[in-house]
Amino acid sequence: MEMMYFFIVLIYINLFTIGGGYAMIPLLHSEIVVNHHWLTEKEFLESIAVGQLTPGPLTIMNIFIGFKVFSYPGALGALFCTYVPPFIVTGLVAKYYKNINNSPPVLSAMRAIRPAVIGLIASAGISLTMTSFSDFPMMMIALTGFILLIFTKIDPSWVILGSGIVGALLL
Repeated sequence: MEMMYFFIVLIYINLFTIGGGYAMIPLLHSEIVVNHHWLTEKEFLESIAVGQLTPGPLTIMNIFIGFKVFSYPGALGALFCTYVPPFIVTGLVAKYYKNINNSPPVLSAMRAIRPAVIGLIASAGISLTMTSFSDFPMMMIALTGFILLIFTKIDPSWVILGSGIVGALLL
């Protein structure tokens, strides 16, 4: 029964989240870590990290969480519950897009939604930042990566690779 509730949570979040995958992170965190305790903070951060290593990061993250909590049936259900809601919404929007794309209410709604989406994404970033830095070396790796990305033209891939190597050696 609990697995069915997990699927309902994923369907709900995937159906009603606007702003892309990263806007889902605080909602997923709230449901999976805070409300239901299906994962710890550390496990949730690991699921985000695993998801970032592959194409379709948040799909992989949901599948990873489903597998970790409910094994193979959870992974398959998470895959289904992640793809079906946006597929339905996209189909409906595509069908009526020409009729509504320039309507004043739709344009107003989209303008009103943007700040909320930015807030959700910022909330995810702040939440991840606060729970990720458990010690000084970790903070220094992150700060060094941030400085390199902001003040140099280094490819982010090198920063990620270097951070991973330094983290593996130090931590």
